[in-house]
Amino acid sequence: MKKHIFRKPFFLYFLVLMLSMIFVEVYVTGVVRTHYIDEWKKNLLVQTELLAESISLKEGVNLDAFSRYFADKIGARVTVISAAGKVLGDSHSKSISMDSHAGRPEIQQAHIAGSGSSIRFSNTTSENYLYVAKKIAATNKAMGFIRLAMPISQLNTSVNILRLEINLVVIILFCMSGAVLAWQTEKIRKNVHLIAEYAGRLSNGLFRKRLYMEGTGEFSELAGSLNEMANELETTIVQKNEETNRLNVILKSIPDALLLINISDQIELSNNTARELFCSSNLEGRSYIEIVRSPEFSALLDRVKKDRTPSSVELVLDFPNEIYLTVSVSPLSYKVGELSGFVAIFHDTTMMKNLEQMRKDFVANVSHEIKTPLTAIQGFTETLLEGAIDDRENGTRFLKTILLHSERLNRLVEDLLTLSKIELGVIKIDKKRLDIADIIDSSTETMMVQALKKSLYIEKAFANEDNMLDADRDRLEQILLNLLDNAIKFTESGGVEVGTALQGSQPYFYVKDTGSGIPKKYIPRIGERFFRVDTSRSRELGGTGLGLAIVKHIVMAHGWKMIINSEVGHGTVVKIFY
Repeated sequence: MKKHIFRKPFFLYFLVLMLSMIFVEVYVTGVVRTHYIDEWKKNLLVQTELLAESISLKEGVNLDAFSRYFADKIGARVTVISAAGKVLGDSHSKSISMDSHAGRPEIQQAHIAGSGSSIRFSNTTSENYLYVAKKIAATNKAMGFIRLAMPISQLNTSVNILRLEINLVVIILFCMSGAVLAWQTEKIRKNVHLIAEYAGRLSNGLFRKRLYMEGTGEFSELAGSLNEMANELETTIVQKNEETNRLNVILKSIPDALLLINISDQIELSNNTARELFCSSNLEGRSYIEIVRSPEFSALLDRVKKDRTPSSVELVLDFPNEIYLTVSVSPLSYKVGELSGFVAIFHDTTMMKNLEQMRKDFVANVSHEIKTPLTAIQGFTETLLEGAIDDRENGTRFLKTILLHSERLNRLVEDLLTLSKIELGVIKIDKKRLDIADIIDSSTETMMVQALKKSLYIEKAFANEDNMLDADRDRLEQILLNLLDNAIKFTESGGVEVGTALQGSQPYFYVKDTGSGIPKKYIPRIGERFFRVDTSRSRELGGTGLGLAIVKHIVMAHGWKMIINSEVGHGTVVKIFY
């Protein structure tokens, strides 16, 4: 704490000191001067009475020697004046050369009252004097006057010495009291400094330290109050922090996006899910219109603001991806009857929408896939029953067609069952240490006949020296067979390459063909149930549309990653990183 906060008390102290000096100078000096003058008058009157008894007044007698003699004795100017005012003797000048003193104030007073006094300037000595005169009388008749005079300068010297002494005493007293005041002020300043430091620590959150000021009077009581306040503040802040932490944990654990919007349409609070949903790390302080660009949401807020009741709506956001949301907005009030803002919760229903669409597509696809062979089987069976069975040539052809569609239906059911078992976890992945080269050899031998029918080659390429991996042998073979089967089906010339390679330090196995390729827009959908790039051609080749879906799920069950690269007219390569 800076010391200048105590300048005001010192300024007041200095002002009191100056006023005291002025008081001593004006009042005390005047009183002392008056007292001195009164005392001098009394002393001089006593001496005039003594001199009056010793003098003999006769006309024509020069009393200058008499005056000088007694002036040396009493230390004052002595003047003897006749009743008519003529100077008969003077200790400082020759009486014969002096004019009449009958008109002097002190002589006139003495003539009337017996004694008189005055302070005035002496033309004889050119100095201010205190004059005291005594009338000498015999049988009530004035015989003359004895006058004593003292120079005022002598009085002023005595007064000044006394005034100096008084002022010196006053200054000493004030200096002593000032020293005591400075000591007390410094002590108070140190105590205030300690309190200020402690308050600063409290403002910085340091509540554990305590302030001890024993023996400082009121400061000790203040220190105790501050320590109690620190305890209460620490308890309160700990509770508030716990509540804040709980609230933050609750907000973070909410799986739905949450926005707290004030009545000025600005976002005051958001959780991590909201920041991820709207692809922004800084939502606070921004207008909700800038973040949630949806007229339906703005209309929902207006409705809640008007009705003061919770409401909800379904939204579709197109940026950055198409997202389906169910938004619930509730009014927020910190005071009864006063709207403070809104709480908006965004529940992502995209997955549910996609699952619902997948379910619809699945039902439609299954229905369509099953309906075709069933219709064919039903139609040819009815034709046989109506008499075609007796036509041996056509009957045999019809029966082969029925067998073909029944096999197709059987493959479809088996693929669906396999896919369902993988998804439900019925089929367990039993990993063992295997050499993938052996699995590739086995798979290529199995598919070689199918490739030769189309005059296609199957090549094996192993770029890795170590081709060992942890996998379920049957499922790994199922992956390779499905990939080879697709590659052969959709390749008209050239052939298929299967093997292992490295991408950086990551090993993978692959199946590469020289077929027609897949348009880039369809690549993300590869692996969906019943998805076919060329639907009619795929059905002609006997595909169910579930082969790559089975591959995808087996790869995921192993914890691997599948990447498909393809270019129309230049073939396709499927890489599986393990």
